[in-house]
Amino acid sequence: MNRSARWIPIDNSRLPLSLVPAGLAGLLFAMLVACGKNSSSGGTPPPPVPTCQGGGILYDTGGSNGFGRVTVTDASIPNFAPIDIAFVPGAGGAFVVASQNGRVHYFNGGCTPVNSIDLTGILPVGSSSGEQGLLNVEFHPDYANNHYLFAYFTSVANTVNSVSRLTVSFDTAGNLVLGDVVRIIDFRKADSPAASNHNGGGLVFAPDASLLASVGDGGATSSTAQDDGRLLGKVIRILPSLTAGTGGYSIPVGNMFAGTNALCSNVALSATACPEILAKGLRNPFRLVIDGNIAFIGDVGSNYEEINSFDYTRNTLNFGWPTHDGPVGASALPGYRNPIVAYRRGVEGVDFRAEDPMAVASGSASVMIGAVYHGPQYGGLLEGALLFGDFYDGYNRYVGVGPGADGNGDITDTDGVPGSHLVHEDAITSYVRGPDGFIYMTALFASPAVYRLVRP
Repeated sequence: MNRSARWIPIDNSRLPLSLVPAGLAGLLFAMLVACGKNSSSGGTPPPPVPTCQGGGILYDTGGSNGFGRVTVTDASIPNFAPIDIAFVPGAGGAFVVASQNGRVHYFNGGCTPVNSIDLTGILPVGSSSGEQGLLNVEFHPDYANNHYLFAYFTSVANTVNSVSRLTVSFDTAGNLVLGDVVRIIDFRKADSPAASNHNGGGLVFAPDASLLASVGDGGATSSTAQDDGRLLGKVIRILPSLTAGTGGYSIPVGNMFAGTNALCSNVALSATACPEILAKGLRNPFRLVIDGNIAFIGDVGSNYEEINSFDYTRNTLNFGWPTHDGPVGASALPGYRNPIVAYRRGVEGVDFRAEDPMAVASGSASVMIGAVYHGPQYGGLLEGALLFGDFYDGYNRYVGVGPGADGNGDITDTDGVPGSHLVHEDAITSYVRGPDGFIYMTALFASPAVYRLVRP
């Protein structure tokens, strides 16, 4: 795409100097991995020295609501396919960008990476086309002490999706280096030949340090989403092993079938209900975020794109797929909950495009969600708002969210059209809040980049 014809560069002298990129969605990411031989200096790198100022603020052509974005990564980075971004805890703005092709790029203040790690020789990361590859990375909440990074990726043969734990630190030269790698859990795809799509890919730690992952229905047989003997089409919740050199997991209290049932990792079909299941009835939940106890799921649907929510500590819910696609008046499914936002592909997306001065009617087809914003930037306008957009239509929006009447999360907008327009940018795959309070977005496709959302 020719961005020079679409954007209006504005002087960036009013921008803060600290810049931090975010990972992107093309549908798979690269993770932190390194094979350096230098001695390690620990888990926290030196504070970044901000040098990357991008090319000025980019506003939507044809109008602006005050929001713009700054490109904070160089366009010439080799093997750069950003699908996600994760900030190194306690590092003052240093971050890693996961590329769908299995690379992890480490940035510490500049427009180009300090170094990059190729995980494909260490983990069985599959093809980086379509919905495959490295999809997500997440630092453990106690990273300062354990130096753990978790990654969600698809396999070479499309037969299993996995989460692994990587030990990462920094050598005396300031490079990201990899220690041991262990497998935490596998989501076995039951169909042969296995489909390459509907892998999900969300990964987030809850406040109690349990790990939540959103897993797709596998692409070939949608009935897996309602089958309690499979992990496909679910949100799973586990306590991953934190013992050095040891993988696996245990089951926390509060899951749908927590108890004595056998674990379902790498099991195509269990004779008993899988104790890992926290919620079910999902098609392709590519993104999963959490705000306090409220989890939000971006589920790429068949006729509807959905944003679902629930309190992970109180309820184990059913979001309906494949029995339901989009909201319904009533349901016979036990525990069913309607999405808090749902829009029909190519229909209700028109309402969003009406607020987007750069709208293109390519057909809404893939919902993306990101952080619920809390922070000092944007004049309070985004406080308590969930960021979301459509990968193909290119609109990026925000919608107010709260606990809702039943405590499971709901939108607070009342004008009939969920949320308000932020900026137009195609192929956004993640929205992550940086330690400076700004939102960072990753973009895939022909012009891969990390953007910082600004409102001078």
